[in-house]
Amino acid sequence: MSQLPLPKCEDLSPGARALYDQLVAKRGHIDGMYQTLLTHPALLEKVSALGSYLRFGETALPPEARELAILACARRMGAGYEWVKHRDPARRAGIPEPVLEALRQGREPEGLGPGLRAVLDAADCALNRRSIPAGVQDEVVRAYGVQGVVELVVLCGFYAMIAGVVFAFDVPLPPGEHDPFAPQPEKGPLPIGGEDA
Repeated sequence: MSQLPLPKCEDLSPGARALYDQLVAKRGHIDGMYQTLLTHPALLEKVSALGSYLRFGETALPPEARELAILACARRMGAGYEWVKHRDPARRAGIPEPVLEALRQGREPEGLGPGLRAVLDAADCALNRRSIPAGVQDEVVRAYGVQGVVELVVLCGFYAMIAGVVFAFDVPLPPGEHDPFAPQPEKGPLPIGGEDA
């Protein structure tokens, strides 16, 4: 177990406390990964600035493209923490439940328009450190502009970094959540009659 000792609010320096308060005001609360990074406030400030820009800034990627890419990153890396944190924002962004379930299971989602399909293909290239094929890049640019394709690649790199922090320091899932990528128990038929009925 490599969890870091998490700082308590009362033990934070004035600068770290100001950063904590700023993050809570922006996000509602901080836990897990951001709380882990609070052990290095100067680094957390930079990481949270980029994360806030990518998620809440005036970006070229609309919420459905951004959240779909984040979930694709989570699935590709097996990062249940990221999946759990972004599942509901993806729903609010309008990503249909069958698309989310296909992605969670590692299957190709059906019913995506060309822009969102290209987002998944470009994210796959970024995460696998491959060049984005011209047709895929052209589709992302058509849907979200040149800035959109650049944001998409940086977004994938950012969430790969976050997954690294989560895995390296055993950041736990939020209370009440389970690993969405853990094997699901098979549900066999219910017994009919006999001693177990």
